[in-house]
Amino acid sequence: MITRSGDSRYRFSIDNAIDGIHILDTDGNVLDANRAFCDMLGYSRDEILRMNVCDWDAQWNKEQLKTKIQEILGKRQSFETLHRRKDGAVIHVEVAVTAGSSEGRTLLFASARDITERRRAEAARHESEERFRSVVEQSIAGLYVVQDGMIRYVNPRCAEIFGYSAAGDVIERPVLDFVSPEDRAAVERSIARRLAGESQGVRCSFRAVRKDGTETEIGADGRASSYGGRPAIIGLLQDVTERKKAEQQIVAYIERLERALRSTVRVASAIGEMRDPYTAGHERRVGEIAVLIGAELGLDQVRLDGLRVSGLLHDVGKINVPAEILAKPGRLSDLEYEFVKLHARQGYEVLKDVDFRWPVAETVLQHHERLDGTGYPRGLKGEQILPEARILAVADTLEAMSAHRPYRPGLGLHPALDEIEAGSGTRYEPEVAGACARLFRGKNCPLPA
Repeated sequence: MITRSGDSRYRFSIDNAIDGIHILDTDGNVLDANRAFCDMLGYSRDEILRMNVCDWDAQWNKEQLKTKIQEILGKRQSFETLHRRKDGAVIHVEVAVTAGSSEGRTLLFASARDITERRRAEAARHESEERFRSVVEQSIAGLYVVQDGMIRYVNPRCAEIFGYSAAGDVIERPVLDFVSPEDRAAVERSIARRLAGESQGVRCSFRAVRKDGTETEIGADGRASSYGGRPAIIGLLQDVTERKKAEQQIVAYIERLERALRSTVRVASAIGEMRDPYTAGHERRVGEIAVLIGAELGLDQVRLDGLRVSGLLHDVGKINVPAEILAKPGRLSDLEYEFVKLHARQGYEVLKDVDFRWPVAETVLQHHERLDGTGYPRGLKGEQILPEARILAVADTLEAMSAHRPYRPGLGLHPALDEIEAGSGTRYEPEVAGACARLFRGKNCPLPA
């Protein structure tokens, strides 16, 4: 142990130092050590004073340590090494050593600092950076940084989208070099708005000019940030040319399906009318009236389309009713009427497995139900009946009473409206009956031909 007689300040200074101070002879034996050094290695001071640097250094062997000591004797050195604690744990240590003399002896004055947590943090940060870099560099989306109208960074995918093999071919070039002349003003405005804080992000699509001069459709999303301590736009972009083509193909395909559906519905309706020529056009007209009433009630286009299809098919179940009953010129017997009433359920059976986007089968099943429960086939009441079926019931009644039938001449529009208004709130939904009256009495809307 090194002592300095009467110098209590020396002892106080090293014992209260934060760093682990220790003094070695030229063979690496410990002559003195402070509390911080003992705590760092987990030994008592008595144990430390019986030790040699070889006992805790975990980086070099004895010969290497001798060489290191000889190097230190020539000049002051700072380096990082590994120390092994008493419990076997290895810690990273930053050491500063200088040679000096005391009472005619050459000594090594060392200060050690545990930097294990710093090294772990640095390793974690490095790992995180590597992981982030890997994600960015391998991303299927193009990443970019735009600052002062210049491209400051792009990842490989971004360069590829513009037709370049290396990101360096794109970086430090004006961003407008890669934008079609027709779209440059819009792109400039989008960037300026975001940098000015007028919007949360820059989302736009534009035509990009590739290296070979061809153009491709780009979708870009950017946000204001900072790069190198200065304002910049950082974001993603994708080549959306193929996606737009696919979207257009999907739209065209859906339109073809809808045309095919409409044609199929018309065919099904026509088959029914061929068996009952006296009501030709009835289903079509009921569908059109239902749509008019639905529009008056404020229904959206999707539900109006469903009403039209339901109207066209509401009597499809009559295909199972004997033709002589359908065409009978006189009053139907009770048994014959029961046959006719079956058409609602038979229509449901025909349609129930068709995957319409609307409740067509159920609407067809319910179109003869009445608000007060006097309808058929299930005697439903009020809210048990679909809104579409309540509309169809009024449209069917209006058309049937207005038009000619084998068993009676047409009664005309106004008697039909009188019947519907009389049944409002009992047989028919009041809102639907009111909309029907407004259309054909108040607004003088003509019946479909």
